[in-house]
Amino acid sequence: MAIERPWLTMMGVAMVAAALAGCATRGQSASERATPDSVDRDSAQGATRQRLVPERVVFDSFDRDPATGAPVRIAALLFRPGNLDGSRRPAIVALHGCGGMYSALKSRRDDLSSRHWAMAELLTGEGYIVLFPDSFRVRGREEICTIENRRRTITQANRRLDAQGALAYLQAHPDVAPDRVASLGWSHGGSAVLATLDARAPAVAAWTDRGPSPPYFRAGVAFYPGCNGALRERHGYSAAAPLTLFVGGADDWTAPEPCIELAGKLSAKGEPVTITVYPDTYHGFDAPGSGQRLRLEVPNGVHPGKGVTVAVNPAARDDAYARLKAFLRAQLDVPAKSGSGSGPALPAGG
Repeated sequence: MAIERPWLTMMGVAMVAAALAGCATRGQSASERATPDSVDRDSAQGATRQRLVPERVVFDSFDRDPATGAPVRIAALLFRPGNLDGSRRPAIVALHGCGGMYSALKSRRDDLSSRHWAMAELLTGEGYIVLFPDSFRVRGREEICTIENRRRTITQANRRLDAQGALAYLQAHPDVAPDRVASLGWSHGGSAVLATLDARAPAVAAWTDRGPSPPYFRAGVAFYPGCNGALRERHGYSAAAPLTLFVGGADDWTAPEPCIELAGKLSAKGEPVTITVYPDTYHGFDAPGSGQRLRLEVPNGVHPGKGVTVAVNPAARDDAYARLKAFLRAQLDVPAKSGSGSGPALPAGG
């Protein structure tokens, strides 16, 4: 049964049918970080992954090494659609969550996790160039999910500067349309999307105040981000580009209420921000596979010290991905794919 909240709808919040949540089943789920229990899924997708051959690239973050003052060098995986024809393409900067972006399978420790591979397939299938930057290994971490928030040394300020470095890298790439780049992230990476699109943050204002060239991110997508940081910003929060959020109504890792409040406040001011809430749906609902699991090793969340729930909801995932594709097409000026499957090509120099 659909949940109707007129005041939420007016503020750009879509409450999706509760029936979607019924598709989640118990068992072992994929979480922000792939676990040994997800190895079977990773192995089963091996044949599919062979069709995607990313280029390993390195670029300069806008962040600086505190010891040397030199730019932090970010390693990344660059995915291209298979039908490049010399025209410039829209691109996506995909920001991993607190579990990092790589598989837990030792033989694939330099390959993306199953969730990220699935998104790389989806986006390249739509014709986008996709860049996955790794913000953790260069700073000596594989993951930060098991670290208390107050003890983390990798902050959203770091990740925003990494995202800006990724944008600059893509804008200099000959295959990319420099004014058609969006950001997308999950959980900690979703919060990084919010930080990167914070128009009042000095690092963002310094970019956007320079004028139309080089352009800033065209849009942002955040899956179950933590929104408290944006709500509590001393300078307030304003979106630098259209932004859409996808959250689980039962999420006990990154609570949905702050995101609903943030989207409502911004939409009420006329800013292009929307949120889709999936009732009875938990963190990590868009992971491949199915199942539900309590992660007791995570010290943060709505009930610190009591663990957090991760659970796949295939129907919510499918709905969110359909909305994601429509949002990106609209914001990056890309028409829906025709039957030819040619993808979103743009004129050179576009």
